[in-house]
Amino acid sequence: MKPLLWPRLSGQENGGAGGKEAGGHANHLELVPPELALTSGFTFMKPFLERRIRSDACLKRQELITKKSSRQREPSDWSNAEKAAFEVEWYENQVEWIETIHQMCGEPIFWDQIAAWPAPFLRGEPGPHEKRAEEEYQEYKPTRMQKLLKQDSTVKQELEDRLAWAREKDRSEYAEWKSLTDFARDVLEGNRTSYLRVLEEIAPMEDLLTLGSGLEFNVLDAETVEVELDVNSGGIIPKESKRMTEEGVLSHSRFSAEAYHELERKYVFGSVFRIARELFALLPLESVLIHARDTKVNPETGLEEYVTLLSVRFDRSVLTAKHLDPDFDPDSGHNPGTHMLDAFPHHMQFEASTGFKPVEPLSRS
Repeated sequence: MKPLLWPRLSGQENGGAGGKEAGGHANHLELVPPELALTSGFTFMKPFLERRIRSDACLKRQELITKKSSRQREPSDWSNAEKAAFEVEWYENQVEWIETIHQMCGEPIFWDQIAAWPAPFLRGEPGPHEKRAEEEYQEYKPTRMQKLLKQDSTVKQELEDRLAWAREKDRSEYAEWKSLTDFARDVLEGNRTSYLRVLEEIAPMEDLLTLGSGLEFNVLDAETVEVELDVNSGGIIPKESKRMTEEGVLSHSRFSAEAYHELERKYVFGSVFRIARELFALLPLESVLIHARDTKVNPETGLEEYVTLLSVRFDRSVLTAKHLDPDFDPDSGHNPGTHMLDAFPHHMQFEASTGFKPVEPLSRS
C-alpha cells in the first residue's frame, strides 16, 4: 500500500449551512495521493494550519527522506558505510515514531470563541482602511510647487486609487470574518460537511499518513465520528533490528515473534489514542469510534484477509480526564490487559506470541 498524504471529500455533501442532520447517508473523507488532492478555497482556514505539530520523529523522517532522495540522484557518492549508517538511522527513527505516536496532539480550536468574534466594522459603514484613506484624501492640500508643476492632479488620483483599494481591503476582511464566523457556527451546529472540511484543511494526522497508514472518516452524527485506520503493519513495523558494530559493520537481528507483535501493539494503541485526541481537539464531538484494520493471514486457510484488530469507542470526558493525568500513557500496565484501553468499550484479542486476532467491530449505536 502506498502512503496516502492528503484527504479529499467524497460521497454526497450536505447543502446549506447549519443544522444537525439525522439519518441518511453519512459523509466520508477518504485519503488520496497528493497529486490528486483538491486545492481548497478556504483561505480563512490558513491560520489553523499552524496548530499542526510534527514530532521530533516526524521531523527526523522528513530529514531522512530528503537525504535519501539526494543520495538516489547521486548514488556513486554514497559509500557502503554511509548506506549502512543510513539504514540504522531509518530503523531507529521508525521505532521511535511507533513508540511515541500517541504523544503528539495539536492545540484545540475553540469554535464557540471564533463564532463570537465581533465584526471588523458595522456593515453599511466605512471600514477602518477606508476611513484612513478618506482622511488622507480630504486633508490633502497641494503645495504651491505641486500646482506649479501640475502634480496636484496626479497626487489626487493616487489618493483616489488608494481610497478604492482601502474599500476593497475592508470588503475582503469583512467577507473573511463572515466566512469564518459562519463556518464556526456550522461546526458548532454539527454540520457534517463542515466537519469534513476541517479535517481536509487541517489534515491533523499527516505523520500517520507519512508512515504509510490510511485513514477514512465517517461522520455518523453531530456528536460522533467513525474512523477506519488501515494499519498497514507489513509496511510499518520493522521485522529486524539494525545497528552498527564497533567495527563499523551493519548488523541485522531478526525480531522474535513476541518483540514484533509488541511493536505492532504499541503502534495500534498509540495510533487510536492519537486519532481520538486530535478529533476531540478539532471538533465538538462527544464520541469517536475507531476500527483499526489490517491484512492478516488466516491460519486455517492460509489466505490473506482484511480484518479488524481493534475496535474502540472513545468518550470525550473520559479521555480528557485520562489525558490530564501527568502520567498519561496509553500503554501503561504490565500486560496488554491492564492498559488504559480498559477505560473504553473495545473489542480486541491479543497474545504476545501470535499478535492480534480478528474481532468484530463495535456497533455504531
